[in-house]
Amino acid sequence: MPIAKPPFCGRSSVARSEQLQAILRGQYELEYAEPEDLPRCLERLNTLLDEAILGTHLTRRELSSALRDRYKDYKRAQLLAEAHRRSV
Repeated sequence: MPIAKPPFCGRSSVARSEQLQAILRGQYELEYAEPEDLPRCLERLNTLLDEAILGTHLTRRELSSALRDRYKDYKRAQLLAEAHRRSV
């Protein structure tokens, strides 16, 4: 007999996915920010990282390191989408 998932699992997964996307977007925005926007972007990214690691033993650096490959994929997709928008 299959074990039914609790009803909150789907929402939790969606929330984590949205949180992940926000962190990746924050990293991207920080990397491409104008110099005057760097402090604001860094503060936003740190806030997102802090929210993600709340209740864990991870540090911001450890989480960022764990997301490195996902960020590379995210960045590549963003740059390709931007190039496509420019060419249309």
